[in-house]
Amino acid sequence: MIERLAFLTVQVGATFAVILPLAIHWMLNRKWIRESPLAPESCKDEDLPHLCIVIPTWNESNVIESKLNDTIAQRYPESKRRIMLIDSASTDETVSIATAWNELHDCGMQIVQMPARLGKSAAMNRAMQELRDTDDVFVMTDAEATLEEGAFRRIGRWMKDPSIGAVCGCINETDSTAYRGWYRWFRAGESRADSTPIFEGSIAAYRVSALHPIQSTSNADDSQLAVLVRNEGLRTISDESIRFSEVPITDMKERHDRTVRRGQGLSRHFWRNRSHWFKNGRWGTILGLNGLQHSVSPWFVLIGILAGIAHATTVLLIGWFGVEPMLLDRVMLLLDAMVLASLGIGLTGLRVPLCASAVAFLAQNLRLVQGMILLHSGHSLHQWNASESNRQLR
Repeated sequence: MIERLAFLTVQVGATFAVILPLAIHWMLNRKWIRESPLAPESCKDEDLPHLCIVIPTWNESNVIESKLNDTIAQRYPESKRRIMLIDSASTDETVSIATAWNELHDCGMQIVQMPARLGKSAAMNRAMQELRDTDDVFVMTDAEATLEEGAFRRIGRWMKDPSIGAVCGCINETDSTAYRGWYRWFRAGESRADSTPIFEGSIAAYRVSALHPIQSTSNADDSQLAVLVRNEGLRTISDESIRFSEVPITDMKERHDRTVRRGQGLSRHFWRNRSHWFKNGRWGTILGLNGLQHSVSPWFVLIGILAGIAHATTVLLIGWFGVEPMLLDRVMLLLDAMVLASLGIGLTGLRVPLCASAVAFLAQNLRLVQGMILLHSGHSLHQWNASESNRQLR
């Protein structure tokens, strides 16, 4: 009896701890999303800021040429943009291909070679050291990302607003999942309310005057920079009009590893900034809610699962001793069965409302836990491994 009540209490408490911050975030975002979104003002070419477009690479020989072609195809005044390639000691032909391309196109691209592979955050810190007095905006774009026309110009227009410190784009998904839709909905609402702390590094831009070095031994460099800039008093927003596309990762292990790596970076990043949670108005609320959901709630998801299994086991075993389950036991078993059924339906791929989202939510939280466990056991994932399945020769 005591054991059942203990497991039941832990399960209910863990469920409440997971649902509460998510529900508060959802209710606030419903209000925020109704607010009028900001829009950048139009401006002439001569009024656009100077961009330093940084492309970080490590073994990107299959995609670097197409990335560079895509970069110069963007309509932006040549006199107001320069390209920097920062390479983290590639062991393939990335640098030689980029050098040959630079000579062919005579773009004056700056190629910076790191002496060792230290991770993307370290590469971004190194790139900041190469910024010039004429650079107004630090633009970061990944080698596998293909930008839609107008991305740089939209960034330039945003940076004409002195209140905007950083802006990122959104992936162009033709078959977006419900979970991904929720993700974008939260980023849009946060941007309208104040700022979003989670950035898409495939195309992200930051005001140079607000930049400082980030944690080089951690990843989530894009979100690190976003929170750093917002803590300087400038807004950091996501703009769905700045679009990019990527070839999907088809290898399940690569997809899993990428999600775990990203999750580890966000979890430690939010925890590092916990002194700012729920302070400074809306921004503190946004930061705190995201911090709870990325650093604290995943542990309660795991605890709730383990407590649920223990509770179900004890209830099933009491039949051996002739004890009747309590009404609350029956209710919780029914809820557990409904959750398991939803997960099972979601795994089948059937388009049943909320089922696929439930699977994605559970998987995401368990990967966050995995990332944090790896970190606490001394396995930092800040050195990225380029996915091979989405980097076939282009």
